[in-house]
Amino acid sequence: MNIVIFDTETTDIKKPFCYNVGYQIRNLDTNEILVERDYVVEQIWHNIALFSTAYYAEKRPLYVKAMRGRKAFLQKYGAICRIMRHDFKKYQVAGAYAFNSPFDDKVFDYNCGWFKSRNPFDTIPIFDIRGYVHHFIVDSNYENFCETNGYFTESGNYSTTAETVYRYLFDNSFEEEHTALADSRIEAEILIECIKRGALPNTDYTPKKSIVRNVIRKLEVVDSNNNSHTFDYKKIFINKEKTKITLR
Repeated sequence: MNIVIFDTETTDIKKPFCYNVGYQIRNLDTNEILVERDYVVEQIWHNIALFSTAYYAEKRPLYVKAMRGRKAFLQKYGAICRIMRHDFKKYQVAGAYAFNSPFDDKVFDYNCGWFKSRNPFDTIPIFDIRGYVHHFIVDSNYENFCETNGYFTESGNYSTTAETVYRYLFDNSFEEEHTALADSRIEAEILIECIKRGALPNTDYTPKKSIVRNVIRKLEVVDSNNNSHTFDYKKIFINKEKTKITLR
């Protein structure tokens, strides 16, 4: 069975103009990489003011180097979509995968609407690699790895970014490039590892909202007499009426 693992880089989250599309088509039976593509979107690339608003705008020299070396190619967005549709048909792609796929799905919907292009994923189901990770990679060993290395989200839960997961599986010194094809490659390796651990291809494994860090925390409550009371807890539960708090 052939699948595609893809990634996008955008100027913004709310208005995600796409400036980089990368993907890898892979045969899951032989683990052979059939084709890789890396495209820079011409319309956004030449709009310097818009490109400069991108979170990873400082990576522009990486794209210049890649295009000069003919490892990435400048193409109009509509042409990129046509090439993708052709590749998907030629290689009989049965499923598409991305890390946090709802965002990349949104990117294609937004840009296909803006540029009036046919979405190459209209007839191909998209699956979230992050869901695979939550079900087949995250366990007590993974949590211990995050504890040891301090890999947490801003809210204090365990990090499950592609970079953190790749560090856990393969190389703790790894730094994500945040360009589309490079990220597609590491996400493909993460997906393959999930399949080795029992995940079924083309199955929707819903990701969790977060991987909660169950460590002992302290809650301080000051009563009406200004007396302080401290309670240990791992989780806080608040009922719908917000009249009762349960600590566990």
